Amino acid sequence: MNMLISVGNSFINWIRVLWENKFRISIKYIPRAVYVTLMSLLFSPFILLEKLIFDRRIKETKIKKPIFILGHMRSGTTFLHYVLCQDSQFSFPTTPEVVFPGMFLSMRKMVYFMVQLFLPKKRPMDNMGITPELPNEEELGMANLIPFSPNNGAYFTKHYYDYVKKYSLFKGVRPSVVKNWKQKYSYYLKKIILRSEGKTFVSKNLANFGRIEQLSELFPDAKFIFIYRNPYKVFTSTRKLFKSFIIPHMGFHQIADEALDDTILDVAELGFSEYFEKRKKLKKDSLIEICFEDFVQEPLRYMEQIYQQLGLEDFEKARPKMEKFCVSYANYKADKYTMAPELKEKIYTKLGFVFEELGYGK
Repeated sequence: MNMLISVGNSFINWIRVLWENKFRISIKYIPRAVYVTLMSLLFSPFILLEKLIFDRRIKETKIKKPIFILGHMRSGTTFLHYVLCQDSQFSFPTTPEVVFPGMFLSMRKMVYFMVQLFLPKKRPMDNMGITPELPNEEELGMANLIPFSPNNGAYFTKHYYDYVKKYSLFKGVRPSVVKNWKQKYSYYLKKIILRSEGKTFVSKNLANFGRIEQLSELFPDAKFIFIYRNPYKVFTSTRKLFKSFIIPHMGFHQIADEALDDTILDVAELGFSEYFEKRKKLKKDSLIEICFEDFVQEPLRYMEQIYQQLGLEDFEKARPKMEKFCVSYANYKADKYTMAPELKEKIYTKLGFVFEELGYGK
């Protein structure tokens, strides 16, 4: 999987990301940066060619009633995304389309072949199955299109909090940055919808956690699903994600354990505060909130509830395929964690308002 990181970047975007981080890369990760640089140079002509061929058709594509799955990382967004996208009326980005967002229309066979060469059978962070055809997160693709993505901050972990603040919540940035993001995000979604021949787009994008206002401006008819999980488990699972996958396989910085813990908590505090404030502006039939612990016990029951509350059609038609998929994951076991009392107290001190708002005890 690490061989796939950022290889779909355009050369210009990659240099802009390096520039924003002042080209500060830990010595052990310099070969990785050289690799990404060479790959971005290699693929940039293909990216330009695709734009020349498909630009008009992409711009003419319509985005109708998109659905956005929201939640903090490690809250069950992936499983929810997998289940919902069993419904054939929906479109979604696949792994080749997020690794190579600039060339998947014109070079489809090649990008699928390249992804298949290096894609593991299971996600390293949680052992969930992964194949080129399964839904993936479009923010991975956005990070390869523009520097204004919090995912670039995850790779440069020391700067992650600042990236989330600027490019997920758009705090302290120029209006031109928000405008540019809106243009590029709409364009990318249109590419995916064009490939799927006009189907309704379903997003699972962790960066959208703080973008309700901007998404509502872009897509007034959008629907939102917020999924949440016990904050203790969210923290420990997020920490594992960074330490076992993002930093060793995708990162360009090293960061001390205590600094990483503080960053995770600061980002969670920022994201949940923004979400709780901005959700007030959504209409009741535009948002549904579900608990991950309940959802995994009865996924079809909650899927039916999602369809009913958001006014989605044809649940019964999609039910058999969803049920079959859920059965295939029936034996999946989430990781178990132990937590020192002092760390537990630190998490609650920082995120006590999240525990109270979501109904979890201390």
